[in-house]
Amino acid sequence: MSTTSSTIAVTTNSSPPGITLTLETTGILLGILVSASVLGGVCIKVISSINRISSSITQIEKTLEEQARNTEKIREIDRTLALHIQEYVNRKDVVQMVLGQLNEKIDHKFRRVLFYTRDIQRFLQRDTDFKIREYEETTQPDE
Repeated sequence: MSTTSSTIAVTTNSSPPGITLTLETTGILLGILVSASVLGGVCIKVISSINRISSSITQIEKTLEEQARNTEKIREIDRTLALHIQEYVNRKDVVQMVLGQLNEKIDHKFRRVLFYTRDIQRFLQRDTDFKIREYEETTQPDE
């Protein structure tokens, strides 16, 4: 009779428990490290770009605020200038009106004096031998 017995192979692990690095696991770890460093570099570039854009936006906002203040100053100066121009026009009109009135008053007084002197001349010529010299003058207003 033959008896068969089964034998089970059991290997005993003589290495201490821990991580065993093989060539395959080393390649995977190096790949992970390289990928992480590339991702870190890309993240740094993206963050730097975002910071530059944010800085540019802040600078543009400051410039726009300054432009808005300058625009408001220009509007204020424009309104002030418009008021001064209107005041000048009004004063000019008043001065022209006053000068026109003075000119009319002077012309009126001159005509009255002229008529009075002619009346006196006629009286003196009629009642006496008074001779009047003739002057070249016009009684019409100059236009």
